[in-house]
Order: sequence, then C-alpha cells, then structure tokens
Amino acid sequence: MFAANNKATKFAVPLLCMSVLAACGGQDKAGSPPSAQSADKPDIASQPAELTIYDSSGNKLEWIMDNYGNKLKEKFPNYKITIVPQENAKSLENLIASGGNADIVTSATGSIVFDMQMQSDISDLIAKYKYDLSKLEPTNVEIQKKLANGGLYALPAWTTTGVLFYNKDIFDKFGVPYPKDGMTWDDIYELAKKTTRMDNNVQYRGMSMAFEHIMMLNQLGAAHIDLSTNKSLFTADNFKKAFENLVRFYQIPGNGMAGNKFFFANEQDPFYKNNTIAMFMTLHGGGRTYKDSVNWDTVTLPVFKDKPEIGSQSYANFFFLSKTSKNRDAAFQVLSYLTSTEFQQFVVRNGYIPILKDQSIAQQIGADIPEYKGKNIKAALPKTFAPPTIKTKHQSIANAETSAALNAVVSGTDVNTALREAGERVDKKIAEQLGKK
Repeated sequence: MFAANNKATKFAVPLLCMSVLAACGGQDKAGSPPSAQSADKPDIASQPAELTIYDSSGNKLEWIMDNYGNKLKEKFPNYKITIVPQENAKSLENLIASGGNADIVTSATGSIVFDMQMQSDISDLIAKYKYDLSKLEPTNVEIQKKLANGGLYALPAWTTTGVLFYNKDIFDKFGVPYPKDGMTWDDIYELAKKTTRMDNNVQYRGMSMAFEHIMMLNQLGAAHIDLSTNKSLFTADNFKKAFENLVRFYQIPGNGMAGNKFFFANEQDPFYKNNTIAMFMTLHGGGRTYKDSVNWDTVTLPVFKDKPEIGSQSYANFFFLSKTSKNRDAAFQVLSYLTSTEFQQFVVRNGYIPILKDQSIAQQIGADIPEYKGKNIKAALPKTFAPPTIKTKHQSIANAETSAALNAVVSGTDVNTALREAGERVDKKIAEQLGKK
C-alpha cells in the first residue's frame, strides 16, 4: 500500500489479516458488531475492509497497541487495520504524497487534519446508524460542533484533565495539613506559602505546575486565539484573570523558578526526582511517571470560589474520519466502538477518563494501573467540565507565549504589558505562518 522508502510508514503494521467470519448481530461484545449497528442496515463489521489509522500522538507502536490497537484487533476480526504512528511533523504529509491514505486520524486538537484538509462531516453516518450523541459528555460534542460549524468531524475516545499532585513527606516535614478535594485557589495559595521554606540549606517550594497545560485547560473557558480573526485573546478579561491566578504562585518569595524561566522539565523534575516541590499541577496521568519515586497523592484541581463545581476542561483524544477514506462505513464502526461501554470500561481501568455522560464507569479509573493503588486518582474526575475552548493549529505558538509572559512577569514586568507584548508576538507569528501558505 505504501512506498517502501516512506519514513512515515516504517512502523506501519497490519493489526490482523483479513478474514471472513460470521459475526453475531446486535451484541456489544468482543467479535460482534458495534452497538451503533442498526438492525435495518447491512452488517458492516462482518464484511472485509481495509483501514489505515494515522496516530498523531507521537507515541510508540507498543503504547498504541496497548491503548486501543489490540482492542480493535479483537473487536474487528474481518478488518485489516494498519496503524501508522507519527514520527515527525511531516509524517502524514509524506504518507499521502507517497500514495498512501489515512481513513482515520487521531488528534487532540484536529490541527493536523485541518492542515491537510482531510476533515469530513460524519453527520450522515450518525444519522444512518442512529448513533446516540446524547450519551457523550456534552463539552466533547460541543467542541467538535464548533469546529465543524454545527456538523461533526470526529468522535472522542478518552480524555484527561488537570489535577493537583502533592508530596506527603514535605507536608509531614513541615506539619502542614494535606490539601483536600474541593479546595479553592485561595486555599491552595495559602498552603503554597506555608510549604515554601528554606530548611537545612534546601529550598522547598510550595507549588509549581505544567503551566501551559493548566492555562490551556483553564476553568474560565478563556481561549488563547480568536478563531475568526486568528488574533490572540491574551488581553481579554477572562484570559487575564486565569493567567494572574496562576502567576501569583511564582511570586511567593522563595517559590520562584530557577533563573525566572519556566521550562516544564525543570519544574516537574524537582517534584518527583528531587522531592523539593510540595505541590505540582499537571495532567492526571503524571502519576504513571512518578510511580514510587515520590510519596505522592492527588486532589482535585483547585476551584474558583464562585465556580465550586467547575473542574478543568476536557482534553480529549479524537478520532477523525478522513474525507479520503474509501471505507467510511467501516471506519465509522471503529469510531462507534471506541465510544462503546465495553471500550470505555477498558480505557478507564487503564487510567483515562471516559467520554460518556454516565460517569458510573469512571469509578473504576486506574483499576489496572499498579501506580494508582491506594491513590486518590478519582480526583481526576471533575464534577463538571469547564466550558471548552478550541485549540487551533496555532496553539503551540500561543502556549509558548504564555510561558514567555509568565517569565516576563516573574522578572518584573507588569501583567498588562507582559500579556500585550506576548499577544503581539502571537499575532505576528501566526501571520507569518499563514503567509507561508
């Protein structure tokens, strides 16, 4: 199917060989057609089909197989499914240029799909197979409808959120009570001050975070970029409020960053390698990295006092159906299965957050992850997701400039100036990027 010299395809692997096996209809179990199959439509899952999935996560094939590839192999014995992991930013472009194709593209933002003009409205398939969109957590549907101007380009498979990790040993050392679920930002700010101390010539810092992620998933629904103008929204009131709420932690005496520069690794490493940061906010999957290198637990992301039910935004992984697919019906069976109760139970036990409205499944979160045993990993489940903001193809530019604005403020620049100048840089870089096309 693909050119032998195409770098993007050297990891492309067929999940299984085509076979023609009779499948039982109407059941949602391994080897049977997905629940989206309508009784008055052909049994698509029992028919042979070839599908290619381009996975843009950057993860290795082993990770992809563990997270969903093996489940698809089990579910669709009649499909020959080839998965192409992304090696670099040009992998998909190279795949298409070499004569290959992608029926499905995975992406958290969809930017790679839009860059290649591969988006395809699946509303017709949703109607054809009587797919029930109401079963999905609504913000994940809302963000897709915004992207497709009322249509739908993709279905989510799982999601993640921001949480607060804390080092029990530091809190014990200083006799400070552990943080609790449901605490406000002001409550956590006070804990950060109490745990920022110099002790035996070691500087302990009360709080740090994956700043770009927490800002991107902010609870105020503050977007970084205006979709209609491709201009930054850094000076908008809600963006400024979200930004100032986070920046203040780095202004606590003794809690500043090394050299007043934010780099994610330089902030995460002291938490779980050096054990010198009391609290660290990041995506909830961080615990799988920390393992037992730090005596950690987790609580819910702090909330605003006037929004006590609102957690972080959902950061879902979407599966987009490509307009170049020659097997749209078969591809939709895959998308449908990924949102089934069966797959959602699997993915939740593997540590992710389900995308179903019914959160009863979510109570099993991390059940199969040894690192989560005895941990409050359910803190990753917000009572209500924050209003979603679309992460555009220029999001990486905006994220980098939020860090630049943070660095400027902790170096002494006032917030208004730092955000205005960062926003101007975003506008300039986006204009340059658009001008190259």
